[in-house]
Amino acid sequence: MRNQNLLSTIVLNWNRVSTLRVTVESYLETIEGEYELFIVDNASTDGSREYLEALQAQGRASVIFLEENIGGLAYNNVLPLTKGSLIHLSENDQLFLPGWSGHVRDAFELFPDLGQLSLFADIPTDYEGWGPKPSTRLRFKNGKVLYEAQYNLTTSAIARAELFFEHGVRVTNLEGLDYKFPADGKLSADIKAAGYWCAWSDHYYVRNLGHEVAEYEADPDYYRANYASKPWVGVDGWLERISLQKKQPSLTRSSIVHRTRMVSPEKAEQPVGDVPSRLWSRFDSASAETEVIDFVFSLVRLLKPRLALETGTWIGLTAIGIGKAMKQNGLGHLISVELDPEAQATAAKNIADAGLQAQVTSHHASTLDFPLETAFDFAFFDTSTDIRQAEFARFFPSLVKGATIIFQNTREPQTGKVLALEDLIARFGIVGIDLATPRGLWLGRKC
Repeated sequence: MRNQNLLSTIVLNWNRVSTLRVTVESYLETIEGEYELFIVDNASTDGSREYLEALQAQGRASVIFLEENIGGLAYNNVLPLTKGSLIHLSENDQLFLPGWSGHVRDAFELFPDLGQLSLFADIPTDYEGWGPKPSTRLRFKNGKVLYEAQYNLTTSAIARAELFFEHGVRVTNLEGLDYKFPADGKLSADIKAAGYWCAWSDHYYVRNLGHEVAEYEADPDYYRANYASKPWVGVDGWLERISLQKKQPSLTRSSIVHRTRMVSPEKAEQPVGDVPSRLWSRFDSASAETEVIDFVFSLVRLLKPRLALETGTWIGLTAIGIGKAMKQNGLGHLISVELDPEAQATAAKNIADAGLQAQVTSHHASTLDFPLETAFDFAFFDTSTDIRQAEFARFFPSLVKGATIIFQNTREPQTGKVLALEDLIARFGIVGIDLATPRGLWLGRKC
């Protein structure tokens, strides 16, 4: 019987003692709850053995020394020693951040069919020479956001123990290469074949040092040889990643409204003019961009509306921005409508936690059926573009003359194509301006 509260971590090491130290020390500093830590060394010759022997003598980890480098197969040697219900495979180039293990336990508890979870998000950080992960799908449960991977995760990820011990999943190596790289694609494919899904996290819970440009430059010989053995990238591809990352402007990611909430780069593929979309920020792929939420907050502070409407509350991040502005203004109330009951419940809790019940009322309802108010002087439309025409037609008579109108998601983020906007402008005679953002934002008023 496996311990349901125990997280079993296996760190794989080969000749990278400097990053190994960071991995182990950050792990031990941040791990919460019951855990066991194994480190398997693939016959390193760089001083790793001395560090690991000292670590084991201190009782901080269990170490397995192999006589030859067998690559990712080394993970399989340690699996029989584990006792936890979750098996965490980690390479030796991770800097663990506070909160990662709580996130892992919550994710697997909330999603019973989740098989494998990466501590990376589906969009790289500003430090990485790496690209976005293709075609992910947002999954949501009780406030937790994950991104289902269409393809595979990296080897560094957490999986249910039953996959290894009941379904026979094992780590294999990529064939025909000079280096013995774990076959991460096969690992995720085998997990999916067992009836589970694989997910990227909502943001990075570790720093992926092995893909950061600073680490590339600290040990260029290692990485040059490493990428020379990866024909799908190669040395030229590696150098191009470094070059592209260095060309990105240095920026600060933060929010005026949600100061403590983690932000990530925007994932929309289409640039805004000649500006890459990733220079904008997001909390998740369903909430408005971070900058949009801050803009709406400032706009409400400026205009001081008395009765506002929001369609598509999601988890309440824009509603909180509007509510905070109204609280500072000393007047105003927001009616926010969300169709998804679980999202609405999460939003209501977030609004209550922000102390904004007096400023924001959250409703679980369809905007196409919701009882109409007749004095909205501010409206933020953020539901699906599929119902935008019908929704706006229904609420248009309830907007007072001169009411401020905002449409979020007016452009398809992959192509930049305008969505359901030009017909609305022509049909209702509203006037305004199309603001250039990755997902598109239109600001106007009722004439």
